[in-house]
Amino acid sequence: MTRPVRVVDTGLLPARRNVSITAALAEMHCADRIADTFRFHVYPRSVLIGHHQNFDRVVEADYCRRFGIDIARRVTGGGAVYMNPGILAWDMVVERARFGARLADVMEVICTGLAAGLSRLGLPARFRPLNEIEISGRKIAGCSGIFMGPTLLAQGTILVDFDMAEMARALVLPPDTREKSGDAQLAARVSSLKACLGYAPPLGEVKRLLIAGLTQMIPSPFEEGALSEAEMLCASHLHDTEYGKDDFVRGDVLEAPAWTQAGVLPEAQIQRPNLP
Repeated sequence: MTRPVRVVDTGLLPARRNVSITAALAEMHCADRIADTFRFHVYPRSVLIGHHQNFDRVVEADYCRRFGIDIARRVTGGGAVYMNPGILAWDMVVERARFGARLADVMEVICTGLAAGLSRLGLPARFRPLNEIEISGRKIAGCSGIFMGPTLLAQGTILVDFDMAEMARALVLPPDTREKSGDAQLAARVSSLKACLGYAPPLGEVKRLLIAGLTQMIPSPFEEGALSEAEMLCASHLHDTEYGKDDFVRGDVLEAPAWTQAGVLPEAQIQRPNLP
């Protein structure tokens, strides 16, 4: 049997704190300082922009400032996403040797496991390339991942309940979604567990089912744990020196992630499929 996967739940934290914890886990795992880890976490009303995105082109900063919506820049690449407390986020930081060599295959394994867990709610959830989970043709979840030397960092979200109208106003969207029918167009492509079930299932129940689904695809025990003091200190340092700073979020001083600076893997070799 392969080594256990530690499951931690850091709950609701400010957006930049959440991103800093992800970065700390990735950096420490690359250095072989922590065990394989699966983390649940929740964001306040936030916009998360991809690591290499142009701030002004993807986020409606004035709207977010006016209505108290956090803005953070992710560890990984991909597109900007809207988050709120009804959207369950997760990170998986594990040995890449657990999976095949192709990132697309890894994403399929993870999404298939998560879909199996959501199916236990009585929903026809299934994996849809690339890196999505759908229910009746509408996206309910998505994920992406990158290889960092010996480490896989995968991230994703489960749309339990969210404000579609606010999402449309917080992000810079294509012109067709700014028209009066914009919300209807989004609703035709994206859904939530609440919309599918008629109620929002408790996040604790969703977490339990997701882990149950993952165990069908990943032959390892998933064991509850907690972040160590060293991990929290590393996250605080990264927050204060990088991910929590306005100039980093705006892209004024934007550097490659810490593990690429350390020479773990050249930046050009990192695979960055779009986040949901």
